[in-house]
Parts: sequence; C-alpha cells; structure tokens
Amino acid sequence: MHDAGTDDDELLAPPTDHIHEDSDSAMDEESSWDWAHGFTDSRRAVRIWVDESSRRLQRVKLSPRWREILGSRTLEDAFAEAFLLANARMTDDDPLSAPRIEVSEGDADLTWEDQPRIAEQIERLLERAVELQSRQPADVRWADLKGERVSASSPRGYVRVTLSLAGLTEAMSFDREWLDEAPVRDIADAVGAAHSRAYAKYQPPTFIPGEHEELAQELAEAHAALRSIAEKGL
Repeated sequence: MHDAGTDDDELLAPPTDHIHEDSDSAMDEESSWDWAHGFTDSRRAVRIWVDESSRRLQRVKLSPRWREILGSRTLEDAFAEAFLLANARMTDDDPLSAPRIEVSEGDADLTWEDQPRIAEQIERLLERAVELQSRQPADVRWADLKGERVSASSPRGYVRVTLSLAGLTEAMSFDREWLDEAPVRDIADAVGAAHSRAYAKYQPPTFIPGEHEELAQELAEAHAALRSIAEKGL
C-alpha cells in the first residue's frame, strides 16, 4: 500500500497543473478531480488512495518533509483529514443503509377468489401505516444495526487503526517514539499493514428492520400478490 519510490512531492501536489487562488479556478480544480488523484490533507503532508466502491485503503504516500509541513499538527490529524474527504465520497453501496425490499414473483396458486382477501389485507396494512405515523418517536421500534467497530495494529504495533461500523477508517494512532525517527517508507508500510489486518477482522453490520421496514415489506408482498392475480387475466 505504500508509495515511497521517489523522494519528491509530485503525487502530493494538487491534481491540476497549477494552484489557483481565485474561487472560479478552485471550482475548476474540484470538477477535474478523479479517484486516481486520491485524497490529501490541506497541507499535502499525506495522500491516500482508496477503492472507489469499498473506500478501503489501497495506497499511501507521505511527503519526505511531512514533519516540517505539519509543524505543530500531528500525523494523525493529517490522515484524519484525508480519510474524512475519502469517506465523504459516498457510493451507491452504503453498508449502513437499509437493504432494498426484495419481493417474490408472486404465488402461482393465487386466483381471483383470493383477491378480496388480499385487498382486505392491504387495507389493514394501510391502517397500520396511519397508526404508525401518529405515534411519538419514542413509541416506535426503529431499525437498528448490530455490529462492532474493529481495531488492529501493524505487526510491531507502531500504527493502530480503528474502523467504524461501516468499515471506514475512523481513527489512527502512532507510536510517538518510533514516529520521530521512522522513514516515510516504513510509516506508509505500517499504515497499510494495520489497515490490512483491520479489514481482515471486519464484519459488516447486520441490519435489524424496524416497524416501518417490516410494514413496507408486507405491503410490497401484498401488492405483488395482487399483480400475480391480475396477470392471469379475467
């Protein structure tokens, strides 16, 4: 995951050829951004590259002058800023979102004789929906996520990473004594190793449906049953 083959800051520079001061140029720079550019902190001490769909760390690069660049700020601060930008680039596959409602094709054994029963079922479900909307939030059983944050360290414990419930980098910490003397290649390698270990331990959270989700599923199934009957014709 490291990228320390060169000693210059080429990959830590903005993705455009020039640094612009005016707001219009800044907007042009943002619009030209691409995943291949990665994400950097505001002082460009570090740059990270993440997978576009999973947002898992793929590569790390540190400026050889990162200590000078950061001054009184910490390396944790720089990585936190870069990961904040990376995590904000949401994808369609959000592990913390409610799963899509999946409805069966319908029951082939249903006939028009079943239509009144299903219509009555839908009517009762709609009444439940109205009643559910009228309740106070404290009286509703809401959807929840069952899972745990994950932490892991690099082989010698120099870097520790914590992943959020969604599996995204939430926090990082460094061994201060080691960090004072460590070369950029070793730091990048340790950051990558800690992440690899954390990803290996991570388990996606389990979505626990609440009353709204359960009701939506029942309504979808009932409507699918009606469609199944209607497709058979009169």
